[in-house]
Amino acid sequence: MNLIERFSRYLIENAGNISKEITDYNLKKLDIELPEEIVSESIKTNTEFLGFLGETLNLSKEMVTERFIQWHREKHQKHKQFQYASQKLESIIKPYAETRLQLMEMLTKVSVAEGLSTEDVVYVNNRLSYLLDLSITETIIERERQARDVNKKNEQIISELSSPIVPIEKGMAILPLIGEFDYERSDYIMTHVIPKISELRIKTLIIDFSGIATIDGEIAARIFNIHKVLKLIGIKTMLTGIRADLAIDVINTGIDFSKLDTYGTVQQAILAYGKQ
Repeated sequence: MNLIERFSRYLIENAGNISKEITDYNLKKLDIELPEEIVSESIKTNTEFLGFLGETLNLSKEMVTERFIQWHREKHQKHKQFQYASQKLESIIKPYAETRLQLMEMLTKVSVAEGLSTEDVVYVNNRLSYLLDLSITETIIERERQARDVNKKNEQIISELSSPIVPIEKGMAILPLIGEFDYERSDYIMTHVIPKISELRIKTLIIDFSGIATIDGEIAARIFNIHKVLKLIGIKTMLTGIRADLAIDVINTGIDFSKLDTYGTVQQAILAYGKQ
């Protein structure tokens, strides 16, 4: 057994003790007392990391990269309830440099005590640094993915709240457009709102623009497409709330809205509907 192999075995067998020492050291620097559950999970995570380092110390950089990323993601899926539930990214990264330095100092002492050459000590520290860098990179990537997922869910909730169908009498409803009207909103109306309109057996839909700030060419084209889809499935549309400034914006887009039924207010549209 060569010295690196002997050191790897030592690291695997003593990963728990080393991890506890590092965790205890870091806890002394905190101003708050962490729940025992989080402390235990931190020790467990560090133990798993050191065990992985020991098990893969003899692997090539390419092989260890692939295995570490897979290991890191599996660990995250298994323990995700502890990893990010109440932690901000700042709280994860802030102690990183000091923890890294402490871990390298500890492993350097162990390496020297185990009789590793200077070259071997440098190799161990380089591998440790590389895995720590991979760990923080994967952590940031995962946090960004989570943030994108949360934003996507929030956008869907906003679309649902800002595109409500309001039935006002048999066969008639209002779709008030509120806030920004962009691709996501128009796509949501196409894929979710229009099918719901058909299910409710609505024959006439008032689309109210009172809550829309501006209309550009792209918005006008999407609105016109929504009107055409509704017309194809037998639903009459009435447009309301197009203010003078919005009307000018529509004209400037070059899209002809003159053939559509437009009214100043929802009340005017309802009155016109009642006379039909």
